Amino acid sequence: MERRLTWINLFMGLLIMMLGFSCQEEQPSPPNIVFIFSDELQFEDLGCYGGSIPTPNIDRLAAEGLRFTKAYTVASMCTPSRYALLTGQYPGRCAHPAFLEDTSAEAPYNVGWNSFLDENTYTIPRMLSGQGYLTGMAGKWHLGPHYDSVEAEVAGLKNLDTPEADATLRRFQRWCQEAVRKGGGFDVVNSVMYSNFDGFPAEQLHYHHFPWITAGAISFLEKAAVSEKPFFLMVTPTSLHGPHHVAGLNRDYQYTPGGRRPEVRAYNLDTKALWQVVDTMASPMAHRTAGLAFLDHQVGQILELLEQKGLEEETLIVFVPDHNTEPAKATCYEKGIHIPMIVRWPGQVPAGATTDARVQLTDWMGTLAEIVGAPPASPDSKSFLTVLKEPETEGRTYTFAESGYTRSVSDGRYKYIAFRYPDSLLQQMKNGTLEYAPNVFGQYWQGQSIIAARFYPHYFDANQLYDLENDPYEQYNLANDPAYADALARMKTTLQRHLSDFQRPFPMAYDAFRDGEAFGRLKKATLRLDPNSIPWYKRDWGEIEWPPPTKH
Repeated sequence: MERRLTWINLFMGLLIMMLGFSCQEEQPSPPNIVFIFSDELQFEDLGCYGGSIPTPNIDRLAAEGLRFTKAYTVASMCTPSRYALLTGQYPGRCAHPAFLEDTSAEAPYNVGWNSFLDENTYTIPRMLSGQGYLTGMAGKWHLGPHYDSVEAEVAGLKNLDTPEADATLRRFQRWCQEAVRKGGGFDVVNSVMYSNFDGFPAEQLHYHHFPWITAGAISFLEKAAVSEKPFFLMVTPTSLHGPHHVAGLNRDYQYTPGGRRPEVRAYNLDTKALWQVVDTMASPMAHRTAGLAFLDHQVGQILELLEQKGLEEETLIVFVPDHNTEPAKATCYEKGIHIPMIVRWPGQVPAGATTDARVQLTDWMGTLAEIVGAPPASPDSKSFLTVLKEPETEGRTYTFAESGYTRSVSDGRYKYIAFRYPDSLLQQMKNGTLEYAPNVFGQYWQGQSIIAARFYPHYFDANQLYDLENDPYEQYNLANDPAYADALARMKTTLQRHLSDFQRPFPMAYDAFRDGEAFGRLKKATLRLDPNSIPWYKRDWGEIEWPPPTKH
């Protein structure tokens, strides 16, 4: 009897082990993750959203994945939108000294190009590294201040075709790579631009360099393909931001911000053929056509490499820009914060699907945390993994945004924007020290603000309420209409609750001076600023029609 029990026990133990192994085998492996985080796109730029300029590789992502119609950034500027994506937090929570010093301790945060990262910031790469991922980055950073001494040496270069120039550029690139590794928490950083190409210290390189960025991305993927770890790659192209994309045609791409690199020319597209297409176009259309050609070509090369390495079926790909474009860049208006987004994840995300679920860039950290089994991330980040797998699932009830001294909340039907000056600026306007109404950043001159104030008639209003269903271009402020008092109260309460745990206060009350004639005269002084005086405005945009003659 005792021997029989021994055999039964042994059999049961083996059965439990087999069942255990079976359960383990059924657990899906963590996916590789590629984020293609482009720079400044509108829906009509992409063929899969109805655009007229060919984007076949991006359209392929949409055909094989999920296309979002209600995705939002939380700040329609490069730096804070990138901060939000990488941290899962609103930019107003940034703890970097440069951000905290930008406004007084008693004033609301001034959210602009100032929400930087450092080695103390918890980011998506740091989270994924903790889950065994190899992490990498290539492209535009724009999340840290410039302070390296070699930058002045780069600015002084006259001839790039010398050993001295090559050594200087390589040294500056190593400094940039190290700064991004520390700030973002990446394992590998290749081909990194610290800000925009037209802000690079050496004027000879003030043009977009897609082949160099692509080479950096491909180099990481080649390394990741032979690693036993899953990988995360963040590629940040510079399209369609300035400088003018046609200026990048017919360049010798061996000269890069990282020194002389002849091998990167292999990643270029056929610029001669592209030049024949854009040569007769007006400047704004040529800019967008060339930029989208470079961008789409880069996406195609990344897809091709993943296929060559047999990685396409196990890789989650996200294509999304940091924000939308003029006339609402650097504002909380829909045109600035409403963004296209595509997710391709074979076997997990249905192909060719569309979702109307409302999501924000902050939500990617929570979503990735759920996918890889990481601890819960920032409370600002709400996972939408269910939406990825079941596109008909609802997303957020409310979306939020920040820009300068404005904050907004929307439920999809109504949008409320609060614009609150710090007391110091109000006093200067009242006593006549300021002879103009500052823009949302507390300034007189700022390009995007000059444009937005021209096209949004209630830009300077302290309280703004818009019915997005009937007024999608936000031209009619309903905040003072008694018929919408309940909607206004609900949205104000929601925004106040959202902001209640931020370190510095954002007042819902406002000074009656904002409603008077004196402030009206100051507004007129600011509105005399002409967008056509902005060097890149006519060149890159031409005549903006807003509201547009037809809905897109």
